[in-house]
Amino acid sequence: MSKVLTIKKILYYFLMVLCALIVFIKFMNLNEKLPFGLWYVHSDSMQPEIKTDDGYILIRSKEYTLNDIITFKPQVLKDKYITHRIIDITDDGKFITKGDYNVSTDQEGGEPPIGIEQIVGKVLVINEKPIVIPHLGTISRKINEIVEGLNIFKLLSLGIVVYLIAYILDTFADRHKTSKKKKLRLLDIAPYFDWVFLVLCTTMFINIIFLGLTIKSWGNQEVDYVVVTTKGISSPLPGEVFTETMGLVNNTFFPFVSVMEPMRNEVEVNPEKLKLPPKQHQEYILTIKAPEEIGYYIDKIKKRTYPDILPDKFLDYLYSKSEVLPLIVIFSPGILLSTGLYIWWVRRWQDGKRVAMKWLIPLRRVLGKLSLIPF
Repeated sequence: MSKVLTIKKILYYFLMVLCALIVFIKFMNLNEKLPFGLWYVHSDSMQPEIKTDDGYILIRSKEYTLNDIITFKPQVLKDKYITHRIIDITDDGKFITKGDYNVSTDQEGGEPPIGIEQIVGKVLVINEKPIVIPHLGTISRKINEIVEGLNIFKLLSLGIVVYLIAYILDTFADRHKTSKKKKLRLLDIAPYFDWVFLVLCTTMFINIIFLGLTIKSWGNQEVDYVVVTTKGISSPLPGEVFTETMGLVNNTFFPFVSVMEPMRNEVEVNPEKLKLPPKQHQEYILTIKAPEEIGYYIDKIKKRTYPDILPDKFLDYLYSKSEVLPLIVIFSPGILLSTGLYIWWVRRWQDGKRVAMKWLIPLRRVLGKLSLIPF
């Protein structure tokens, strides 16, 4: 019996760990906003200190000095993030960087000196050695492969499967009891046929669907371009204003509204709020002022989508206070209703307050004939 219960606990712990890892991977982009975060390198440029796919702890700092290993956002180099060592500081306070394994500096490769606004943080070092987490990148990619195929509905299905397996193991563990045939009583199943319980399940299911679709749609849209010095080609010149047309698709059967917010002041979105009817595609226009220096750039547009049930002005007001506030207002009635129904349902079936429904009597007779319910 103890062995079976141990397997049951392992299943529960597996589900908990899987959910925690999925949440961690899904919100890895929050690493930039936290005081510290887990990162990993994608190349061998920092060998032997940090090998390819090795992880490290990145901490925020207001000051950076020589020999600090920093992670920064490049302007010209194509990588989204680069982790290299500071080997020199210019007179205007910018940084010259180089990978330990590289022959030349990043600046010799075309990257301008690194400004402090580009730096995400520096690698945690103890006794002049970075704290390394071996193969964190490999583990992260494997989990990403799993996560990309999962959504909230598949997670719920997985939870139900784990629960059923645990229930079967419990039943197997109870076989040592005198009665090998586990009988059901009417009062054991009657609460789950109660109309309050059915309304509770329906309300929770609708809330889960809408919340899942809403959170899944949150993210950033990106537009990339190269600033050049040659006229007559499709790429913009330094300081030139140009436009890009972007689009959003609503693949669901529910109306949504998306609020777009540029991450850079030199980018404008028109319209800033886009209505998304079911099964339709809508477009919006970006007006972008190119940076003054040549190079490869990526501008991000933060997209936050909500069910289209709030008045426009009210949604604008809530969003101006917090991007989470519209979610609270939209989903709090359903959450409060579900909580109230659950409390009501539990009280209806407390000792001395059990509700007997007439239509369950024939069910009891049928189950009694099958010897599932003792009279």
